[in-house]
Order: sequence, then C-alpha cells, then structure tokens
Amino acid sequence: MKNSSSEQMTLTDVISVAELLTSSLQPLLRRIDVTLQKELRGILTKIENLRQDISKVHADDIADNRIPEVGKELSEVVKATESATNSIMNAAETVLAAEDKPEKDYRKLVNDQMMAVFEACSFQDITGQRITKVVDTVEVIEERINILCEMMDAHAGKAAPVLTEAEKSKEKQLLHGPTSGGASQSDIDALF
Repeated sequence: MKNSSSEQMTLTDVISVAELLTSSLQPLLRRIDVTLQKELRGILTKIENLRQDISKVHADDIADNRIPEVGKELSEVVKATESATNSIMNAAETVLAAEDKPEKDYRKLVNDQMMAVFEACSFQDITGQRITKVVDTVEVIEERINILCEMMDAHAGKAAPVLTEAEKSKEKQLLHGPTSGGASQSDIDALF
C-alpha cells in the first residue's frame, strides 16, 4: 500500500464502491433469479402434468387386476380344452373298443358316445367367451400403453410413428387372429 493520501481509499470510498456495485448488480441478479424460478416452475409443472397423465393410465389396475385375470382366464381355457379333448378321446376309444357288440347295443353305445362328443365340444363356447375377455384386456392394456407413449412423446416433443400399409395390415391380422375355416359357433349350437 502506498502512503500517499491521494491513492488511499477511505472506508467511506470502499462502502460507496460496494453500494454502487451492489446496486448495479441487483437488476441482473433479480433477472437471473426470476428466470431460474420460471424454469424451475416450468419443470415442476411438466413433472406434475406427467405424473397426472401417468395416473390416468391406471397402471395399478393393469398390474393388480387385469393381468392376473388374463392368467386365470387362459388357465381355464387350457383346462376346458384339456377336459374336452379327454372326453372326446374317451368316447372314441369306447366306440372303437365296442365294435364286437351286437348291432343294437353298438348303435346305442355310438349314439351315447357321440352325444358325449357333442357335449364336450360345447367347451368352445365357454373358451370363446374367456378368450374374448383376454382379448379385451389385452386391448385395454394396449390402449393404455399407447396413451402413455403418446404422453411421453408429447412431453418429449416427438411425433408418433406413422405405420406403413404393411404394418397396418399386419396389425389388423394380429387383432383378428387366424381363421381355420372350422365349424362356426352357430353350427355347434345347431347340433344341440
């Protein structure tokens, strides 16, 4: 520090410079503070909106109710199909094993066993209803996943993918499933 009095700053001068510096920086700091607050509020709003959007998807319902129900329905379809198959096989084996019976007894046996086969075929109606429930649940899950993806894309500023005609056709085939040209439900109902 120099000893000349003209080059020395007094405490009053230091305070004046500090006040000047503080007063000139305050508008800048306020703008930074306001901008930061706006950005944080914007982020908070986006998080809250996303949270609300996700709650609309009802993910808990899917995990807690729909997926376990789908598993139960499919298990019942397997059981009904297995039971029907066993009944049909037993009827066929009974008929094949009885070919040495007198004609009258054999006809009665064949008629009885054919009725057992027709009754066993009624599983199709029940399994059809169960599979319809499964398909409905899968469609609900797909819809909710699509909603979630759309929300995520909207929040990220992305456009949803556009499907080609081939993809649309493939999706349509998946939704309607294969057709085997077998008996319709009305054909089976007519037998009873």
